[in-house]
Amino acid sequence: MSPRPTQAEVSDRALVLYALIRRASIESVLEEGPDTRRVAQAERAKVETDRWLVRESLNGALTPIERTLFEGANGSWPHEAIADGLWRKESLGVLLWALEHVDSLPAIDEEFEVEVLNQRIRSYGNESSFRANGRLRSDGELEAAWHEADAWLAATEGRTGEDVTIASISAERRRALSWLRERDAEPA
Repeated sequence: MSPRPTQAEVSDRALVLYALIRRASIESVLEEGPDTRRVAQAERAKVETDRWLVRESLNGALTPIERTLFEGANGSWPHEAIADGLWRKESLGVLLWALEHVDSLPAIDEEFEVEVLNQRIRSYGNESSFRANGRLRSDGELEAAWHEADAWLAATEGRTGEDVTIASISAERRRALSWLRERDAEPA
């Protein structure tokens, strides 16, 4: 088993997910149909995000798929990428919890609220302060959370109805926790 990611790697990954979720939200609005004003706002946001990723030295933390999505033109994301991007809030929430920026994980049938997650990142005033104030939780806490997410995913995977939401939450949380347990796992 490879070592856990460092506090710096987890902080950077959280910032990447923060940007990814914001871009997915914009893509979701653009998917509703062309609107000149929305397209112009989206373009300004894309330029700002691209600059931010460079300024914060986050390009190296992007996965190849994320790099392709961020480089894509506004309105070019497939529906599945938008849906996946929006669900990444659960991975972001887990990373913020693992860094002790969030006190507890919501119940498995409750989603993280994006605005609460965004506020936790912005509350430090800048990215350097956000990075400096994270403290990784213990191996035991990560293991217990991973086992819970894994059990819920096993119990709900492939189900329909309300279980679909629980399966999506547990899949994203398990993904993040797997990476937190082992750096070589698929990134959160």
